[in-house]
Amino acid sequence: MHMISPNIILEVSTNGLEGYITINEANSNEGNSDEVLDLNEIIDKIREIIKYGLDEEKLVSLLTTSGPVYKECIARGVSPIDGKDGYIKYYFDLEKKSKPKIREDGTVDYKELDIINNISAGEVLAELIPPKPGKNGIRVTGETIAYKMGKLPRLKYGKNVKLLDDGKTLVAEKSGLVTIIGGKVVVLDVLKVENVDNNVGNIRFDGTVLVRGNILNGFKVEADGDVQVNGVVEGGYIENTGNVIVKKGIQGYNKLVVKTRGSLSTKFIENSVISSYQSITAEYIMHSEISCRENLTLLGRKGLIVGGICRAGKQIRAKTVGSMMSTNTTLEVGIDPEIRDKYKGITDQIKDYEANIKKIEKTIFLLEKMKKTNGLDMEKDAIYIKLLKTKESLVAEHRELIELRSSFEDKVKNATRGRIIVEDVVFPGVKIVIGNSSMIVRHEMKNSVFYVEEGEIKVRPHWE
Repeated sequence: MHMISPNIILEVSTNGLEGYITINEANSNEGNSDEVLDLNEIIDKIREIIKYGLDEEKLVSLLTTSGPVYKECIARGVSPIDGKDGYIKYYFDLEKKSKPKIREDGTVDYKELDIINNISAGEVLAELIPPKPGKNGIRVTGETIAYKMGKLPRLKYGKNVKLLDDGKTLVAEKSGLVTIIGGKVVVLDVLKVENVDNNVGNIRFDGTVLVRGNILNGFKVEADGDVQVNGVVEGGYIENTGNVIVKKGIQGYNKLVVKTRGSLSTKFIENSVISSYQSITAEYIMHSEISCRENLTLLGRKGLIVGGICRAGKQIRAKTVGSMMSTNTTLEVGIDPEIRDKYKGITDQIKDYEANIKKIEKTIFLLEKMKKTNGLDMEKDAIYIKLLKTKESLVAEHRELIELRSSFEDKVKNATRGRIIVEDVVFPGVKIVIGNSSMIVRHEMKNSVFYVEEGEIKVRPHWE
């Protein structure tokens, strides 16, 4: 705050971007004559402080207007314009999804998936776009306000990719599949086989696997990349870090068939256990245990789920769920299936520990009773001491499991997100679970969206 004269106060805002004047009612001719200033002297004194953005026309108007003035803005500085962050420009499609093409007649074309980013040696894969500079600001007092520099991203790359001498361009060293793994741009080799059977044996490959035919019962494909099967998976097993495409379908014989950190797309799934870290797309699912962290989508004319249990972290969408025979079918959304499984596994362990502790306590009680009446021989005494130590160990481990379960408990109990969309019919007997809420469908319902509101599952019409 600056006293320009006995009745004129000049203030500068904390950020230095505004200057304000206050003129009190006091008569400028009163008091010490040395303190009486004329208009030009007042303006000159203000100019000594306000060196940028002064609105002199407004200032003169305020100074020559009768009556008090309270904190009127007479000067404005310029805010700095921060620099824009740099970014990485990718020359391949980052958004390709393992989602099949739906024809005009409603059928699904599992040949037109277009999810593979094939590139040739020497192709440019990514380019580092540097940050753009900003513009400095200026305070009303004349000082410069420096702008913030934009962030410079880091180019990360790995297998079969090199950085050019310009320090900002990534190119492929060889032809293959370009993708991003662990935040790094990599080019994966593609392994192509006719069938996974007796002639090939189990496959463990650091890259993408293309099976032109089928994966037969008892054989495995483990890959650090995508897996595409043009035929069927019939009791085989796939575990990988990328996406999985099975063009004709999966018959699992009630075993774990697919465990993927990517998405799964297939025509049908029957009698299978499937686990996906991302989304699953199929035309129909029957009598299977399905688990995915994102969305489960049933496409095509059938769009059917019947029998078994299907879990998705975010959304389940189908045309028909259940059957006229009231086949046991459960749909669950709202909780990461992995968290739910861990929570259930820990809860089951706790029950086992509690049962074992009770058995040991009963035996200890009997031995202590014997000890008080007739005493214990050496063999029984050794058993008694061993049981005491075992109980102590089990109680400690039980306590650790209780603490571990509590870390998952809030996530399970408070989950309310997620929804289930059924475009046609939900048959009676279908169980709907969203987060920690559940309901049984008692009568046939059509065009329904299931969601949670105020802790209860509610249903509204599906109008999309």
